[in-house]
Amino acid sequence: MKKVFKNILLGHFLLVICSFIILLLSFDINDANSTQINNNTNNIPVKRPLNLFNLEESADTIFNLVQKIGAKPVANIKKTRLKKNENLSAALKRINYENYHINKIINSIRKLNKGHKILSSLPVGMMIHYSKPSSITGAALKLNYTKTKDIFVWQDINDTYNSQVFLRPTRMEETLIKGVIKSNLYISALKSGMPENTLLEMISLLGFSIDFQREIRSGDSFEVLFTKKIDALSDLVTETEPIKYVSMNLSGKKLIFFNYKDKFGLPQYYDENGKSSKRTIMKTPINGARLSSRYGNRKHPILGYTKMHRGLDFAAPSGTPIFAAGDGVIEKAGWNGSYGKYIRIRHTGTYKTAYAHLSGFNKNVRVGKRILQGKIIGYVGSTGRSTGPHLHYEVIKNNIQVNPMKIKLPAGKNISKADFNNYKNHIEKIINLKIVLEKSNRNNKIAINNHNMSKKLILN
Repeated sequence: MKKVFKNILLGHFLLVICSFIILLLSFDINDANSTQINNNTNNIPVKRPLNLFNLEESADTIFNLVQKIGAKPVANIKKTRLKKNENLSAALKRINYENYHINKIINSIRKLNKGHKILSSLPVGMMIHYSKPSSITGAALKLNYTKTKDIFVWQDINDTYNSQVFLRPTRMEETLIKGVIKSNLYISALKSGMPENTLLEMISLLGFSIDFQREIRSGDSFEVLFTKKIDALSDLVTETEPIKYVSMNLSGKKLIFFNYKDKFGLPQYYDENGKSSKRTIMKTPINGARLSSRYGNRKHPILGYTKMHRGLDFAAPSGTPIFAAGDGVIEKAGWNGSYGKYIRIRHTGTYKTAYAHLSGFNKNVRVGKRILQGKIIGYVGSTGRSTGPHLHYEVIKNNIQVNPMKIKLPAGKNISKADFNNYKNHIEKIINLKIVLEKSNRNNKIAINNHNMSKKLILN
């Protein structure tokens, strides 16, 4: 009996083992089949989704855009500009578009990403290239919406209106500008071909080392190396990158500074020995102004009696930009009695600067806000007790006004010893680039001169 029972148990055990083996084999087969199917699927090429944020490049004319996009043919292209207090609908009505077409054009732009915002923010003076519809040709508009983008509106072969934003193509160009000061730095720099924002950047950068009112003479020279972003369609400069190199020769005294990014990736400037261009406070927080009244006793022009003048006065046209003399926090911005519109900035526990008689404040100026050195904070005016447009500028040390021309200000942070070799390699690259650009400029001048001489010979 026991033997029979053991045989039965053994039979059940063998049956379980066989079932388990069959089950394992079936899983292996399924896994193998499944893996093969998946591999085949992975080998089938899948079309990637379009990147909707990559814009197509614009074209220089409506004709070329029509060919690029496959729109209905156009003819008789004209242009106009968006006038002050005029929206796109009013502009189209002014150039005799019919209401039906105006509504279709506006609706097509509204369908763009942020279309409503685009229509409400079209800039005054925006160029509008247009072609009106006829029985044969289609309507088309090219709007120079921003420096970098165009909006193209067109009719397709079914007379349906479509809109699309195009990116204006650009190119980067390394540029070296040299100039000699004849009347003043501002005019001479602009005549040499320097963009105004690069000029203001240069003035801000050199404002720690140069007194622009007293140290610049006719015959002094300057050099600036920077990168321009140029619109490939109009050949106009749209942006400039931070200055890479700047030098100024003041009656034989040469100042040279190189751009070198700090640990936060922000541009800072140092001389050949790694000393910072910065000082705690700029000597002059305004460009192109005349020092009209110094620090000290003077006969007050309005009150009529001798009074201590605890600052510097810079005569300049109303609206001339005023820069923050140093990094700091805006402590006061508003009306301040005889000072008129007034700003005071706290730079350190020791130093503050004050700016009076302003015509207005920069829109970003608010009490408690941190401001960076060289940023525009306001504009020259004649508010408060003032006889004409000028900036009254004060430097306050330990809450006492001091003579800005006589204080010795500490320098900014210099290049560390550990980083000095990297800095030397960096400025060597900039110098090599400068040499290449100088050679290129010389070759261009020779080519132009040879061309002009050839023209004279032919004419003669």
